[in-house]
Amino acid sequence: MAWRGVHLSKAAHLRIEHRNLVIDFREEVKSVARLPLEDIAYLILDSLEITLTASLLAAMSENEIMVLGINEQHLPAWTSFPWGLHYRQGGVTTLQMECSQPLKKRLWQHIVEKKISAQAWALESFGLRHAETLKSLANSVLSGDSSNIEARAAVIHWGEFFAPRNFRRHDDDLPNTLLNYGYALIRAGLARHLCAAGFLPVLGLHHCSMNNAFNLADDLIEPFRPIVDYFARKLLAERPSTDAFVTDDRRALTQMLEATVIMEGNEMTLFASIKLVTQSLKHAIRQRDPTLLVFPQLKQ
Repeated sequence: MAWRGVHLSKAAHLRIEHRNLVIDFREEVKSVARLPLEDIAYLILDSLEITLTASLLAAMSENEIMVLGINEQHLPAWTSFPWGLHYRQGGVTTLQMECSQPLKKRLWQHIVEKKISAQAWALESFGLRHAETLKSLANSVLSGDSSNIEARAAVIHWGEFFAPRNFRRHDDDLPNTLLNYGYALIRAGLARHLCAAGFLPVLGLHHCSMNNAFNLADDLIEPFRPIVDYFARKLLAERPSTDAFVTDDRRALTQMLEATVIMEGNEMTLFASIKLVTQSLKHAIRQRDPTLLVFPQLKQ
């Protein structure tokens, strides 16, 4: 099973050679690294001066390796997707398209419950207030979250989580950049594994924007967000919100993917759990049972 994550922040040329990823660092004379493809779970290209061959991309797709690239702000901007890896692609797509609206609403209810419970856990982890309030809200979510409990919980969560810092979600500052980077990593993993499992990521359960190709990934990411929040707060520590977003920040958030989580009583990496979440969605839809959709809990 693939276990290694690779984060590259230097200029390099990447190619495949005898089923190995070969990394030729341009700035260092005769500096070459080789890694077996079967060991690699994901590859983060954190530099615009990295080149790679088409044959390498094809081999990585065949091996279900997530490849993620960045933009000029060093935020994740693109990822690779496999085509036709699932042996029953058409069957999974049909199953998804035939999912009834009542079932979609109950699945969304389950997702929101798990998200708010995870937010309560995040507050408790730092000894912050209002965890019990969020636990109570999690138990009051209705089908389709018709009373918008998710939004009420978000106000409580963000009002406390970075206190006493004057934090507002979507400001252009370090806390938000850390969150956005972490969320983007999880979203890319979900989108890729949904494709590998045979799902059409554009068809969401709750999210349904015509301008969003990854509505389904944006549904499933919600219970993962408090895990990212946890790592972002630890990384931020006492640093001012005006601090720069540097390579060490990105490398630390990438290592989050290798954190140990518990899922149905089993320990695994956070990245490995993403695949199991997408597989559990298939079981939940097939059995018409939202409780079969499972999410990870961070081991502390």
